[in-house]
Amino acid sequence: MDQGDAARRVRSVREALVLVAASAEEQQEWVRRAGVGTDEIALMIDDVWRLGEGLVPGLEAIDAVFAEMSADRTVDHWSLPALAEDEGWARARVLAREILGR
Repeated sequence: MDQGDAARRVRSVREALVLVAASAEEQQEWVRRAGVGTDEIALMIDDVWRLGEGLVPGLEAIDAVFAEMSADRTVDHWSLPALAEDEGWARARVLAREILGR
């Protein structure tokens, strides 16, 4: 992988992490503007985890949180209110902030 490719990958990972680290209100606004479901945020992390594997430590922990949420069918983790109320989203937010050094 050349340096330009690595830089693009890191940039993509960072953009996804910034979104996961954002407040619930900012995430809700992003979802509304983008016209997608909240699960799109988790899918972005899954995508960049594959891109950034080995480049950005800690992504696997966020991906694991989202995988747990997906496996748990007892609660709707993917609603707009869940962004503010769900423990999984709170854990993912904390992990993303730690990776970003916030």
